[in-house]
Amino acid sequence: MAHSNTAELPLRRLDGVPRPILVAGLGAVAVGLAALAFGLIRGDGRAWQAYLFNWLFWFGIAQGAVVFSAVTVITRSVWARPIRRIALSFVAFLPVGFVLYLPLLFAGEHIFPWTHEMYHDGLGAWLNEGFVAVRNVVALAAMVWLSVSYARTALRPDLGMEAEGSGRLRGWVVSGWRGQEEEERQAHRRLARLGPILGMVFAVAMSIVAWDYVMSLEAGWFSTLIGPYYFMGAFLGGIAATTLLAVFYRARLGLADTIGAPHFHDLGKLTFAFCVFWAYLFWSQYIVIWYGQLPWEQTFLVHRLTAPYTVLSVVVFAFLFLAPFFALLSVTAKRSPPFLATVAGLILLGLWLERYTLVYPSLHPGAENVPFGLVEVGVTLFFAGLFVLSVVAFAARFPIFQRWQPMVDPHEFDDPYYPAREHAGT
Repeated sequence: MAHSNTAELPLRRLDGVPRPILVAGLGAVAVGLAALAFGLIRGDGRAWQAYLFNWLFWFGIAQGAVVFSAVTVITRSVWARPIRRIALSFVAFLPVGFVLYLPLLFAGEHIFPWTHEMYHDGLGAWLNEGFVAVRNVVALAAMVWLSVSYARTALRPDLGMEAEGSGRLRGWVVSGWRGQEEEERQAHRRLARLGPILGMVFAVAMSIVAWDYVMSLEAGWFSTLIGPYYFMGAFLGGIAATTLLAVFYRARLGLADTIGAPHFHDLGKLTFAFCVFWAYLFWSQYIVIWYGQLPWEQTFLVHRLTAPYTVLSVVVFAFLFLAPFFALLSVTAKRSPPFLATVAGLILLGLWLERYTLVYPSLHPGAENVPFGLVEVGVTLFFAGLFVLSVVAFAARFPIFQRWQPMVDPHEFDDPYYPAREHAGT
């Protein structure tokens, strides 16, 4: 069977969840729950709205990272071999994120203006709370199931290599073991099928989320680009989150020889490219709406470009496009892990603020001040704590690197950044 020498990627995993991360994560969850309870008791709807935009952000980047991992397999990206499992580790949050979505099914009156305002007659059948619930639950469940199936398939050959290990989760992953060579062959074929399907379901499911939980918040506003705008933003966030995690594991586990400057250079190029693509989608949506001179469509932009959200919208554009564009023009910058991690952090902060601006200006137009306070901070801590704990727990249970390698064409390894490797059985 044609695969690379598995010894070239070390067997690494965290020795449990580091205590500082465990304490900080659990503390963030506890503080967040208290803030959420306070907001719900106050009863002004802000707690649910903060919950919504945080779910849109955290679930989106986790799913975007998993799709990024699948894309590296679909495109046979040899450079990404030390990176793809790090991106895949965000799958640990997806079941949690799906459960966190379910409370939103009962928050319609707090987040959907159309539950108590008359919208266009033609939307009556679509904007029905029961139909909204069914289509989103089905779409998200399918996407999460595909993501988990993809992760299980990718993990099986590696776990089979290990002579030791137990536990229900590991037992579920390797159940029905058929031998190392056969498992690698089947995994290679199955990943080749699941990857494209996951990418298509990702686009459809996240578009449905964008239509129902972003576009429907603004009465009379329509955009055929809101779906791609949302899911490509999530994909960009997934790349940025993968970059941050790669820098963390590199430093924590001493992996400078495994995750080197060439890998960060490629991550930097991808980050640069998708920041430009995000700006392209933003401009494409903006220019059509603005020059169309249709008042009911321009309202969406007016709410975000006028007080009190003007500065916030400028910051979003700066963090998601201007700063990364100029910062990543340099090859040296892209090859520097600390610098690239800083840029990735700015992108994630900008995307978090962008998700805020997708929700709050529609629900609080013309507010005297930006509606942001302890409830928004607390709910963010709640999601962040669960997110970090889930992802780090994955690295404590499973190998950080994919050691088995699929059947490949040896000519794929003729890359100027990476030395040629010898392969058995080619």
